Amino acid sequence: MDKTTPVYSFEEDRLLLEQITSGNYAAFTALYNKYIKGLHQYGLKFTADTTLVEDSLHDLFVWIWARRQELSIQTSLKSYLIKALRTSLLRRLKEAQRTISRDTGAEDHYDFRLTLSPETEIMDKENEWVLRDKVARLLAQLTNRQKEVIYLRYYEGLSFEEIAGNMNLTMKGCYKLMGRAIATLRELGTPVCILIYCLL
Repeated sequence: MDKTTPVYSFEEDRLLLEQITSGNYAAFTALYNKYIKGLHQYGLKFTADTTLVEDSLHDLFVWIWARRQELSIQTSLKSYLIKALRTSLLRRLKEAQRTISRDTGAEDHYDFRLTLSPETEIMDKENEWVLRDKVARLLAQLTNRQKEVIYLRYYEGLSFEEIAGNMNLTMKGCYKLMGRAIATLRELGTPVCILIYCLL
């Protein structure tokens, strides 16, 4: 998780949600301001089309406000927002591309982009290019779903239960996916902590 990511507070979000369901627009605005930047960054991991990401976010928050009295969120609010955005984006990407078979579905056919963090990019040029090359080679060895599970766990700080729910996995499948990702990194001689430090 980068230094600018706010510390997650379940209690704070519970109170915000209570106020939102009661029609408190200031609480809704606070929720929007708290999560919009992180959600926007997450959306851009799936596509470089900023308009598509922004449209999905707009629809998500409009839906939340319109259905505020009916909201029943059993997971953390952060996890709920991430899953809602992910579902919307994968649906929109599938509709836009029209190249994905209905039989295979969008779940296994999407790009998930991980890039060097701004902190990494200000390193001296020689080290930067060496690191960029190494990170690029590492990422090429991971599937998109492996990249996403690492991002959700180490950057967004979601629990395995939340990740499983967001990615439509069983708990066993989630642990297995993470295990394979970490095993791949270890085989390449790179601790996962090094990769996480270099990525957004």
